[in-house]
Amino acid sequence: MTIKEFARAVGVSTTTVSRTVSGQGRISPATREMVLRRMDELGYTPNLNAQRLAAGRAYTVALAFGGTQVLSDMFLTELTQGIQNALHVRGYGLLLNAPGNTLQRWVKSQAVDGVIVVGCGPLGMNLLGDEAQDERIAREIADMKAPCVVIGHDPVTRIEGVGSVVIDLRSGARQVAQMLMIQGHSCIGFIGSHLPDSVLSGFWDELTVNGIRLREEQVIIAGRTPDDGAHALRTLLAQPEPPTAIFARTDALAVGALRAARKLNVRVPEDLSVIGHDDVSFAGLTEPPLTTVRVDCAQLGRAATEMLFHLLDKPDVPFSPQVVHTELVARETVAPMRHSKFPE
Repeated sequence: MTIKEFARAVGVSTTTVSRTVSGQGRISPATREMVLRRMDELGYTPNLNAQRLAAGRAYTVALAFGGTQVLSDMFLTELTQGIQNALHVRGYGLLLNAPGNTLQRWVKSQAVDGVIVVGCGPLGMNLLGDEAQDERIAREIADMKAPCVVIGHDPVTRIEGVGSVVIDLRSGARQVAQMLMIQGHSCIGFIGSHLPDSVLSGFWDELTVNGIRLREEQVIIAGRTPDDGAHALRTLLAQPEPPTAIFARTDALAVGALRAARKLNVRVPEDLSVIGHDDVSFAGLTEPPLTTVRVDCAQLGRAATEMLFHLLDKPDVPFSPQVVHTELVARETVAPMRHSKFPE
């Protein structure tokens, strides 16, 4: 099927089809999505080589992670899907890269039009925690004359051709602190996955401002798996003054805490409140459904791709870092503090 035949079958112009495939030119999102859907339905495959030669683009973006455990981390997987969906609407493909692989070769050979860097600590362990390493990778990409967007919790603003999408992790952490204080909790534990951590510092600061001290022995840096969360909860509940509420740095850690609480006959939320972070797909499927902090992966994907295409299409037009806020999603694992002791 030629482009003319496809355009006639769908009822649009060949220009509309071309703009859908290239991701360039004025076309409404609804029309683009319709054309892409009809391409799948009719089995139409555009001549991408011709498109690439005509436009001087590869229609592919590289997604670079600093960690090697990308597909084993649910949040990273959902973030990747969000970026891929945003690129698909523009007719672009996605290449995944891990440290030590072929990123430089892709960029130098113009196999990709740009790079999105997801902060150099694996998100499940250290959400974009090494800004110096993020900046180094971004600078290397910029030196190869390719646009680059860094998703992080601090903006990269000093490098030409590099944009930033900033995740405001502290906003959700402050909301968690406020919810727990409203429910009367003052003895609170934190199960973390790494240090330093903007979530922990935001949570700590909000409690401190309101006169609640987060004791050092009730902050446990556990790891990243549900088993780590379960072990941390058992440690916290064995303390002389166990916390009545737990804030876990990831939903995986929170799920482990829920599992351990059940085995200890500690009721959630009647005896113990539990809050997670990320709002991955399974968070609402726990028993009871997990209260957690949402990081909107679809919004992150859109913000990062829009920034990248800004750098591609309008490199001389000034831009500012884009900020994506986090928000607390209240479900059923938080309740007012009770004064009764946990079951033996």
